[in-house]
Amino acid sequence: MEQNLIKITTTFHNTWLVSQKKDTFSEENDILFGDTLRLSISKNDSYFFSEAIALTYNKEILSREMPTDSEIEFFDYMKMAEEKMFSKSLAAKYGVQAYVTPGPTAD
Repeated sequence: MEQNLIKITTTFHNTWLVSQKKDTFSEENDILFGDTLRLSISKNDSYFFSEAIALTYNKEILSREMPTDSEIEFFDYMKMAEEKMFSKSLAAKYGVQAYVTPGPTAD
């Protein structure tokens, strides 16, 4: 199955991998629609794969890029796993460490 996978950064400073899908409502309302995986998470968060969601308005997308081969592998892995807690080894294996932000610190 061919996927139309892109990497986007939004005005909310989140980076996502999105396998774009056709959806009449989304096309009529200029919304990006598809299967998604957010790369920009905190160290206390989980990676979570979502199917067929209306992610954001196209006007809120700051950049569109081709994902790297390792990011594509990560997307495919998460499609099967669905949810995985952040770990340094997982992020390193797929080369997505740059997107990880420090979690909130306890006082």
